Amino acid sequence: MKTINGNRLNGNQLINQHNHFLQEQLIEAQQSLFFARSVKEAKFLQSRISYLKEQVNKSGRYHGRSK
Repeated sequence: MKTINGNRLNGNQLINQHNHFLQEQLIEAQQSLFFARSVKEAKFLQSRISYLKEQVNKSGRYHGRSK
């Protein structure tokens, strides 16, 4: 079992933490897109946003939740 800060985590807690991480990354990428300084950077961020949305949706479906 994995431990974080000395606390043991079960599978659902790990999944929840992973989902939270993905959502934080998605929000950060969406905010960064607003401040993109070039077309290349904007395209990269759009690609990252699409990827993160897909990962969040997959994670939700895997655990019986629909998003």
